[in-house]
Amino acid sequence: MSENKKEEGFEFQAEIKKLLNILSHSLYTHKEVFLRELISNASDALTKVRYHALTHPDYEGKELPLEINIDLDEKNKTVTISDTGIGMTRDEIVQNVGTIAKSGSLEFIANLSEEARKNSNIIGQFGVGFYSVFMVADEVRIRTRSYQKDAQAFEWRSDGSGKYFLTEIDREKRGTDIIIHLKEEEKEYTDKIKIQSIIKKYSNFVSFPILVSGERANQITAIWKEPKKDIKEEQYNEFYKFITNVEETPLFRHHTSAEAPIQFSSILYCPATNHEMYGYKKLEHGIQLYSNKILIQSDCKMLLPEYLRFLHGVVDSADIPLNISRETFQDNRIIHAMKNILVKQILKLLQETAKNEKEKYETFWRQHGRIFKEGAHLDFENKEALSQLLRFNSSKCSKADDLIALKEYADRMKPEQNEIYYITAASREAIEKSPYLEIFKKKDVEVLYLTDPHDEFILSGIMEFEKKPIRSADQANLDLLKDADKKIVDTTEEPKGFEETFKHLLKSMRLALADRVTDVKESHRLVDSPCCLVNPDGMPSVHFQKLIQMMDKEYKTTKKIMEVNRKHQIIKNLAKMNDNTAHQPLVEKIVNQLCDNALMQDGVVFEPMTMVTRLNDLMEELTKATLGDVKRIIV
Repeated sequence: MSENKKEEGFEFQAEIKKLLNILSHSLYTHKEVFLRELISNASDALTKVRYHALTHPDYEGKELPLEINIDLDEKNKTVTISDTGIGMTRDEIVQNVGTIAKSGSLEFIANLSEEARKNSNIIGQFGVGFYSVFMVADEVRIRTRSYQKDAQAFEWRSDGSGKYFLTEIDREKRGTDIIIHLKEEEKEYTDKIKIQSIIKKYSNFVSFPILVSGERANQITAIWKEPKKDIKEEQYNEFYKFITNVEETPLFRHHTSAEAPIQFSSILYCPATNHEMYGYKKLEHGIQLYSNKILIQSDCKMLLPEYLRFLHGVVDSADIPLNISRETFQDNRIIHAMKNILVKQILKLLQETAKNEKEKYETFWRQHGRIFKEGAHLDFENKEALSQLLRFNSSKCSKADDLIALKEYADRMKPEQNEIYYITAASREAIEKSPYLEIFKKKDVEVLYLTDPHDEFILSGIMEFEKKPIRSADQANLDLLKDADKKIVDTTEEPKGFEETFKHLLKSMRLALADRVTDVKESHRLVDSPCCLVNPDGMPSVHFQKLIQMMDKEYKTTKKIMEVNRKHQIIKNLAKMNDNTAHQPLVEKIVNQLCDNALMQDGVVFEPMTMVTRLNDLMEELTKATLGDVKRIIV
């Protein structure tokens, strides 16, 4: 290049002066994004040349390689970014570099708060991306020549103080060089390894080679942009390993491209292992958002709902502004549209997997079901699709890890059955011993086994499936118990007068438990247990209430109804003892212990010291009776 010929001085636009002052004197936490911005501009310039070549196959300079070169000079503290792109004319330099032409720029600059300045993604909003270079530079030179025939080359120069200068120069080839003279404290950007790492972070998938001191820095192909038929399985797996830094093969993937209403491409992967399930911290969102292969966000939370946070992958849309700020994500129409499309596509894929690859889907459920099922309660729009994908263990399953869908349950329901039932407990073994299960075993009615306390929360959000209400087995008035002819208690062999004796016992139990239960009633659900505690209609189960209590320490559990099995020997004995006033204190102790036993069956122990004292008293009475020290109580 020859010496300068004629230099013209210009004043920056007023808002640019304000912007440059902010950039030069503020402490940004992500100064490195200047390189992303300049590489993006270079890539755009190269893309324009590529498009020009489609209609002008014999265009001047077609022998030039379409690439981006970055040269580092540690001694002189300079970084030079060169491209063989479309270049700029004098007017284009003034328009593109000397002004901010987009509407809203003044408001943007005025509202650029300190908090906003810490956000790397706000840089570039309203077309100010280039100026981010002044975060690290005390002078910038742009040497450029347009692709147009016989175009004059120019040099643009500024120190960011409010003025810039244009000079005619000699330059044979089209393209642009940006020479950055670094501030003393920013000379780390002449380090080759650091520059390479920034490129891998933000610009690894740029279509054109990026050479740092002659060595290519972007090595990975943006396979999400490629036709699916051209991609081998090994490529998919290698790309998954690249974005996740894990060696395992994903459980499944979803590769799609959409043209309308939003143009975007994506590859989403489902990991084979869910580390959150094994006690690790809550999973971070693993979706990377790109705009024309340039990274915008590495953990885009707005693209997928929380219940799909275990997915990893890439979403790329040319419709997304390169530097969309985090503040504008929430209101961005394009983001919301992509989210809706992606969610529906993923749910459809899962439905197809559940139908055609049952074992794979069950593997998915065991790994990710605990997170995924949150959607059935939270995502009202897709509630029906999500409810179809839920899986549970049930009384019809032979093993604890067997799974069924609600659809399978519904298809097996007896003609007279009007409700879907579930029982919640800590384990399948505990449910099998639950008194609530006895009536269902007797009548051979299937029950869902919920061993995850969150399951009840999920089902409460669904409320019904195929117009069948979903009910907890511990509810007081189940449809299964409505009619008198459905009672399972046979009273034909009871001694004469027992009806009144039993009624008297119920009355005594109500008095003894007046502060602990709302009522004591005869049970029509118990077969082997002496009693149980049931919830008034509409109240959550004790397990659900415990979950609420974990979130709200002030929450008070509701009183229950005690149901008593008149056929159980303990109840028969109590009824006889209750007729003797001398035994009333002992009867009261036993009744309270039966209440505590029922609570313990539900996994609850209130006032353990009171219960222990009572048990000691009862054992004392038992040992005395056994040794003959007192008159036998039970006849």
